[in-house]
Amino acid sequence: MSESLKIIEEKNIFDDNFLDVTGNEFRFSHEKGLSEWLKNSADAYLRAERDDEDSFIVFRFRDKDTVVFECIDFIGMASEDIDKALKRWGDPEAAKRGTGKRVFGGHGNGGKFYMRQMFKQSHFITYRLGKLNVFGFNENRRYGFADGFKDKNVTPEEAMKFAEIDDMDFPPTIRKNILNGNFGFTVARGGHPDKIVRKKFNLHKLCDRFKNYPQARIILKYKPVSIVYNDKTVISRLFPEEISPLLEFQTPLEIPIPLTLVWNDDGDKETISFANDKFPAGKLVLYTSNEPLSRNSRLGDLNRIDIIGEIGVIASYHMQELGYINRLSSAEFIYGECKCPLLEDQDDDCVKNDRSTLVENHKTKTLRKWIGEQIDKLAEKIEEKEKKEIRAKNIEMLSEINKILNDWKNKFMSRVMREILGGGGEGIGAGFGTGGSSGGAGGERNKRKNGDIGSGEGKRQGGGSSEFKPKQTFPKVLLSGIDEDPLDPAGNKLELLDRQEPVYQRPQDVPVGIYWINTSRKLAQYIIDKHGVKSMKWRDYHLQRIIDVICKEALYKLEKQDPENFNAARVDGEIINKLVGKAHDSAVESLGGYIFEEDYKTPREELLEKISGLRNLDSEEQKILLREIEDAIAFVKGKGE
Repeated sequence: MSESLKIIEEKNIFDDNFLDVTGNEFRFSHEKGLSEWLKNSADAYLRAERDDEDSFIVFRFRDKDTVVFECIDFIGMASEDIDKALKRWGDPEAAKRGTGKRVFGGHGNGGKFYMRQMFKQSHFITYRLGKLNVFGFNENRRYGFADGFKDKNVTPEEAMKFAEIDDMDFPPTIRKNILNGNFGFTVARGGHPDKIVRKKFNLHKLCDRFKNYPQARIILKYKPVSIVYNDKTVISRLFPEEISPLLEFQTPLEIPIPLTLVWNDDGDKETISFANDKFPAGKLVLYTSNEPLSRNSRLGDLNRIDIIGEIGVIASYHMQELGYINRLSSAEFIYGECKCPLLEDQDDDCVKNDRSTLVENHKTKTLRKWIGEQIDKLAEKIEEKEKKEIRAKNIEMLSEINKILNDWKNKFMSRVMREILGGGGEGIGAGFGTGGSSGGAGGERNKRKNGDIGSGEGKRQGGGSSEFKPKQTFPKVLLSGIDEDPLDPAGNKLELLDRQEPVYQRPQDVPVGIYWINTSRKLAQYIIDKHGVKSMKWRDYHLQRIIDVICKEALYKLEKQDPENFNAARVDGEIINKLVGKAHDSAVESLGGYIFEEDYKTPREELLEKISGLRNLDSEEQKILLREIEDAIAFVKGKGE
């Protein structure tokens, strides 16, 4: 019996409370609302088939008496457009107005909800073909035509004056076409905007957020949008923010979306299609930024993936909202867009009413997971590049620090070693570079006990030797993995393993007095990775390894001078107590800034800082600084470097 009943269809009836609930889902910010107005104006031009360069849109802000926001375009609406589109809620074809054209708008709700939810009063003032209409919301959030302003016959001059745009600085063709009846206009106006205080209204901050909002960026690329504040044009053309890419990732990365992907939830698998005969396969495009798009930075809002629909953005996810990304810190250098036409299939529509995020289902979760995986792959490559850059900077800084410490070591050894251990000259009897820590160097070390092998040249007589010898050089300390190997004809860097000694010598290093600080040791790597090569922790570690070299040299010199009295007590007294103590004292005197200053600058950094500050000095100060620079250059040249 029930199957034979015929239901007579009626229009849906709903309470205004339904609009409150739905409107709250939009979670409006003003940049989002302005983007909805922008889409409405852009769609008006698309329906009118107006070229991009002629699609002028003006955002006007006033705060002289009360704060007023406006969006102005030059198309106009008739009352029937209002009845068929503005009055209707939730119509997926509302923005097309029956034209079938591709437009930015969706269900026709965004601009109306912005006006309803975010202003004390709001309305559209629209003029077309000689008729003026005013339609909007009152303080009770109920909409309708303003009394006496439905299809009111007025002249173009009267309409412009009523809308308070008669004195605006239009492009000449716009004013002319309005006056001769070819163009109309629409002013979307909202008074007393929510969360905006007149004395604290920051227009530039609002514009910065607006121009980077997902649904605004793509329109601002092509449509001429200007900003007027208290009747003065402050931005003649608003463009989306231009982002400089990372040098090695300048070309956008385009990745086709697979035709199918597998959703796997605790073993519950489902193969999901992302293309069919009606909707072609989409693609993900990833871009990089030269500066991190971190959360609280000026461009932080761009650290996202915009989901592109048939036209315009249908959803957007910040990286932390997207989920499925493991390398979030490196993903701060990435943004992009994903075009997947199938998401707008009306049989399985994945687009929300407010176009903020996608409807949650297996399809959208699978797509987000795949996007996250692609971002992780690019983030890993960025990390590898970053590590190379850090390593290059570390090499430069470590080499400079090592030179400073080598210079200090040479001065210290020249003065103090003889004070403590004696020795009359700089020949073999008092030579340097005689020690070693590698077991493989034992044979070379044993040969040196009787002064048979020297590591340097001297011009004076050495202790116990009557022959004329070349001048003795000091031991040279190098850094593994950083410095080139002087004994390698190809100039390769010596790479050591963590298992090898902190201060290392190969057999071939002993005769020429070369030592290597092993930067692969766990402690060295931990300090470099955790604190950096400019940290006080690394500087202290580096200095202690240089002191290790001094002690090694002293040990072998002590053994060579007096092998019969070479014992633990003498090592403790002469080396550990006296020599190490004097080395520490000398370091405090000569390397005080290096040891104690948190923000220590090497001589090269200080010089570059002075040069960069040269333009800020007066002429006399510049002359003094230039003399200092010339002296520094002469000093470096004098050392043959």
